[in-house]
Amino acid sequence: MTKQIYFLGGTSPSGFQSKFLEQIKAPGFYTYILKGGPGTGKSTLMKKIADEFKEHPVSLYYCSSDIRSLDAVVIEDKKLIIVDGTAPHVFEALYPGASQEIINLGEFWDGNKLKKHSDAIHYLFDENQKYHARVRCYIEALASLNSDIYTIGEDALNKEKLISYISRFCKKLMIKNKKDEKGKISYKQISAFTTDNYSTQSLIGDYSVYLIKDDLFAGSDFFLRAIADHFVNCGYNITVSECTMHHIPTYEHIISEETGLAFMTSNFFNKIENETAATINFGRFYSKEIISSKKQRLSFNKKGSVELAEEAQKALNTALDIHDVLEKNYIKAIDFKRLNKKTEEFISEIKSL
Repeated sequence: MTKQIYFLGGTSPSGFQSKFLEQIKAPGFYTYILKGGPGTGKSTLMKKIADEFKEHPVSLYYCSSDIRSLDAVVIEDKKLIIVDGTAPHVFEALYPGASQEIINLGEFWDGNKLKKHSDAIHYLFDENQKYHARVRCYIEALASLNSDIYTIGEDALNKEKLISYISRFCKKLMIKNKKDEKGKISYKQISAFTTDNYSTQSLIGDYSVYLIKDDLFAGSDFFLRAIADHFVNCGYNITVSECTMHHIPTYEHIISEETGLAFMTSNFFNKIENETAATINFGRFYSKEIISSKKQRLSFNKKGSVELAEEAQKALNTALDIHDVLEKNYIKAIDFKRLNKKTEEFISEIKSL
C-alpha cells in the first residue's frame, strides 16, 4: 500500500533543494543508491520495486523536473531505501556496506555507441543545463517578489491576536501528551515547482484537513510553526513541507499521521482548493490599513510572481524535451537483456531480506 507521495526535492532560488539525506541518515535504514546516466532504467527499476512491494507501506518520491519519473522508493516496514543518486540530487554512500551501497546501472551501456554520438550528447547536456539555469533565474526573481509579500504580511500581522487564536485552536484540537519525550519533525516535499507549474501531491489516507487561506504567507507560516511546536511538545512526530518559492523557506504544509490531521496552506501561488476541508481565512489577522496602503505593491508582486512562474514552467518543459532526446541516445546503447537480469536479481535480493 502506498503510504504517501512526495517530491524528492525541487528548484529553489539557490538551485535544487532536497532534504532526503535526512531520510537516508535515519537510524536503521539501509539505502541502495542507483547510479547511471539518463535512460539507464533507474526510474523503471524503482517502479518495479514499488509494484513488487505494493502490499507493504511504501513512500514514493517523484522527480519535480519530470513528474513521470520516480526518484526514490522507501519500503517503510523493511527500512529499505532505493534512490536515484545522480545529479541534481547527488547522494553517495556515507557508510559503504554498513548503511548504504552503490548500484551502478551505467555498466550496461556500450561506451563505443555513446562515443559515436559524443558531439550530440555534449550539446544536449549543455542545452539542458542552460534551460535549467533559466528556470532558476525565474524562480529567484519570483522568490524575491514572494519574499516582499511575506515582509508586507509580517509588518501587517497582528501577532497578539494570532497567538491568542492559536492558543484556543490548540485546546480545540484536544491533542493530549503522548509520551514524556518530544516528537520529531521530518522535512519532506509535498509541493514543488514542476513542469505543471507549482504542484502539490495528493494526501493518501483519511485525514481531517485544515485549509489555511493566506495570500501574504507570513501569518500561515507563523501559525504552522506554532502548530508544529504543539504537536512535537505533545510527543507526536510530524511531517513538514516547506515552500521553496521564497528566499527563506516557509512552512507550507504539516501532516500528523498519528492523529490523522493535516494543515495545508492555500494562496494565489499554490492555488490549492479543498472543498471538504475546514477553512481558516487569515485575512482577519492582518491590519487592513497597512494592507490597503500596500495594495498596489502587493498587486504588482502577485502578478509578477505568477507570470514568472509561467515562464519558468515553459523553460522547464523545454529542458525536459531536451532530456527526452538525450535519453534516447542512451537507450540505444543499453544492453537491456543484462539490465533486466540485474533488475530481477536486485528485486529478489531485496525480497529475501
